[in-house]
Amino acid sequence: MSTFTNKTGLQILEFINRQKINYGKDNLSKMVWHEFRGFSIQQANDLLSQLIEKGYLKEMNVGLSFSIIVVSLTENGKEAVKNQDEIILDFQRFYNAPFKPATDIGIVDKDILEEYYNIKRELVELQKREEVLKATIKDAMVENNVNELHSEFLELYCKKAERITYPKEKIEKYVPDDILNKIRTVKESIILITKLKTDAGGSQ
Repeated sequence: MSTFTNKTGLQILEFINRQKINYGKDNLSKMVWHEFRGFSIQQANDLLSQLIEKGYLKEMNVGLSFSIIVVSLTENGKEAVKNQDEIILDFQRFYNAPFKPATDIGIVDKDILEEYYNIKRELVELQKREEVLKATIKDAMVENNVNELHSEFLELYCKKAERITYPKEKIEKYVPDDILNKIRTVKESIILITKLKTDAGGSQ
């Protein structure tokens, strides 16, 4: 897909319908962008919002002890795919309000972004090293059947954890839509997603 057409909405629904599991809206926006390449991730996110507003998609919470919001087709969405319906979406907003880098419109000072980038790079490397050290310590404790480890600087506890999940396909199969609508919880939050560019300040 190289541009918006009157089939764009249906093609997005068909793409989501082919997925074996449901994804959150942000991850799904990236997948739609990667699949079609005709628009930005922000625009893909907006298209998903429009399909939700029009009742073709729905957001539902599949988490147990914490909220996990995923996107899936509604009955109207499934019918649209089955009948190959044309879905009217508003593409004009993309041309009226193009997306620009934050520095181009003066939202964030360049020095702040540069400082944040440098700190983020350091954190990424530290997190990688932390994972290696954690794995080494955990393997040693399991191998020696040691549940606790104490040093001058810290205390470590190695425990087995059990997590109960409810597969999406079983929820959709056994829980009727009217119950899902009653128990569904939608929470809005604002998050900042950071991706480091490999050609800035050295390779990763």
